[in-house]
Amino acid sequence: MLTADQTRAYLDRIGIEGAPEPTRAALDELVRRHQMSVPFETVGLHRSGATPELGLDQLFDKVVAQRRGGYCFELNKLFHALLRALGFDARPCLCRAVRGREGRMPINHRGTIVALDEGLLSADVGFGGPMPAGAILLASGDDQVIAGEAYAAAPGDHSWWRIERITQAGADLYDDEVPVRRQVELELCLAAVEEVDFDALNRFFSQPGTLFREHEIVNLRTPGGYLGLKDAVLTIREGGQKTVVELAGARAVDDALRERFGLAY
Repeated sequence: MLTADQTRAYLDRIGIEGAPEPTRAALDELVRRHQMSVPFETVGLHRSGATPELGLDQLFDKVVAQRRGGYCFELNKLFHALLRALGFDARPCLCRAVRGREGRMPINHRGTIVALDEGLLSADVGFGGPMPAGAILLASGDDQVIAGEAYAAAPGDHSWWRIERITQAGADLYDDEVPVRRQVELELCLAAVEEVDFDALNRFFSQPGTLFREHEIVNLRTPGGYLGLKDAVLTIREGGQKTVVELAGARAVDDALRERFGLAY
């Protein structure tokens, strides 16, 4: 568990004042502020080649004290600890990041499930791509619109659920040049899981030859859009407009990391 002092420092890191109650409104705000404050990033993993440490104290030091980011096995684990410290009934879950691809993806992502009076919700701050700026209720029915983006949840086989994104919905941030369509972004499993399972996944996805080890990937939500960096290509989505900038050299990349994402490397 996070200590009271760690919890307060973490809330300060993501710009949350006071002590949030374990409610849906507070959960949505925690998710949104986290996505706007703590970047998904694999820069440290790529440059050091070291498997990320998943101890809570190490994660707190990296994300809160050093004001860096991380990938799903880091960010969603630390966020889960924050939710528990705030009194939420939260637990981790195994996920498949699909991103519209055909076929069954392997388990490759850590998510978080929160139980509230209205049901089970997915609360994800470490997806590293299109993700809702709030929690998604795991219930079939109407589309769920969050910050101008529409998502839907649908049951899959056995204990699995799908999170679908309806692109071109309102102020969709990600697919402004494609026609309206639905695509599966994420599949998540309700079955119980142990931390040792994520330890194994963390070791596997930080090995040479994997996406996160071989590329510098950074994503951060902004008040009016989204920032993305992959290696030396910066993508800026703001006000419905998309700008792609090819950065010239390592110094330009480091400048963008510092100025755009608040990361000092």
